[in-house]
Amino acid sequence: MMATPDRNRPVVDGQMRQAALACIDKLMTRQDAGQTAASPLRALTHIASALAEDDTHDQVWIVDADKAAELLPNHGANRKKGAEPLPSAIATWFRATPSYERPLLYRLHSPTLRGVLTAGVEAMGMKAPHGGDVAGRGIFLNDAAVSSRDRQQRVRPELPLWLAAQPTWLPYDPASAQELQALLCAALDALYVRGESGFCYLSAHDEPSAGASPLSQKEASDAFRGMYRLRALPDTKPPYAIRLCGAGSALASVLEAARWLQLDWGVACEVWSCPSYTRLAREAAALEHMVLCGADVTGQTTHLSRCLASGHAPVLAVTGYARHIANQIGAFVPARFAALGSDDTGAGGKGRTVGVPGVAAMTGMPGDAPGVRWIVLNALRLLVNDGTLPRTRIADATRRYGLA
Repeated sequence: MMATPDRNRPVVDGQMRQAALACIDKLMTRQDAGQTAASPLRALTHIASALAEDDTHDQVWIVDADKAAELLPNHGANRKKGAEPLPSAIATWFRATPSYERPLLYRLHSPTLRGVLTAGVEAMGMKAPHGGDVAGRGIFLNDAAVSSRDRQQRVRPELPLWLAAQPTWLPYDPASAQELQALLCAALDALYVRGESGFCYLSAHDEPSAGASPLSQKEASDAFRGMYRLRALPDTKPPYAIRLCGAGSALASVLEAARWLQLDWGVACEVWSCPSYTRLAREAAALEHMVLCGADVTGQTTHLSRCLASGHAPVLAVTGYARHIANQIGAFVPARFAALGSDDTGAGGKGRTVGVPGVAAMTGMPGDAPGVRWIVLNALRLLVNDGTLPRTRIADATRRYGLA
């Protein structure tokens, strides 16, 4: 799944596997870590605290430089060594006992690419047990803000673009506390139970996700593969239909836009949560490459194709990052497609996307995720371009929402 060509054979150490299973079991049985938290960031705090407890503190390495610095003045000889976060993954390079590799959870607070690169270098220096090659795996959880009024706290545009371009890194953007917990358990299973190599990156925003419920086993599996369905189209075959995809904090706006589209315009919406547009695009590109090379791919399909190939309704994909992140899947969607991102709102809130020139976007800071009105307007535009709705709907919507 995340293995590189020169390290594509899974390496599984029995003790490492048992340690990962203990962590997964702890998180699965402690459902309050995902249910009571109002955001992915708060879920992450619950999870870190749970894994630092007595029964699992010696089964996992938790790196958190900020938290470790806070504990230094209160460090006492009676504190359990394994229960404290490490200041750096470098501390694991020189381990003597235990010799086996543990799951690595690296907490980041960095909006810059430099911070992620530094953490990656630390993790790459970790040796596999018994004097083997570097382990080459780890789970990174970054709580830097996707959008913030303080530009210094906002994730820099180059960070998500770099993550999408690195084959050894697999980025996810969880929309809710429940998604983060499910994705973390799936990453532990892939890396430390099945022994795959690579780095799993999960963002953890601090925006509430009201009404979210724990994911079923199938939903969790589909989420780790890139997307899962939140809301299906009605069986009544509505005359106007569109499929909306959202990731991270942008999913809340997508769900609200679906409600507006139904109430204001009679447009039925199928809604998908897409924690990783990057994984969806990579899998689709890999299969396409095999076809171009003449390989026999009979019976092989991608997760993206299985999710979206059954209908012909247009697809609008939304992300809180730059539009390129959501646009990665565009070449592989078998329907009319458009993507929206934070770069679709310019100075003064002027919109400039999906062929709607001169229309003002929903009021917000430059770099914010697309607002509800902007999503609705672009969804209608897709339906107009698809020949489903009359073109007058665009003018009607701009007047109705005060976007003209």
